[in-house]
Amino acid sequence: MEKPTWLNEASIKITLDARPLLAQGIHPLEKVMAESGTLKTGEIYQIITPFPPAPMIEKMEALGFVSFSEQQPDNFFHTFFCRQ
Repeated sequence: MEKPTWLNEASIKITLDARPLLAQGIHPLEKVMAESGTLKTGEIYQIITPFPPAPMIEKMEALGFVSFSEQQPDNFFHTFFCRQ
């Protein structure tokens, strides 16, 4: 899948590597929702996970974000949420 035009590295304002949280059994959804609430239009939240975060993508899109997720060469997923 081709990267969307809104995905600009300079617009990434928050990055969360959720792997340590997940390893502790902590689901990062509440943290992502709280932190993404601080973003302005066009700003991006990035999360790194060991799997595609499908329920989180659905929740964030329901809150008005657009999303893009891609598997990296290290097999981890980088998902981006952009406030519209």
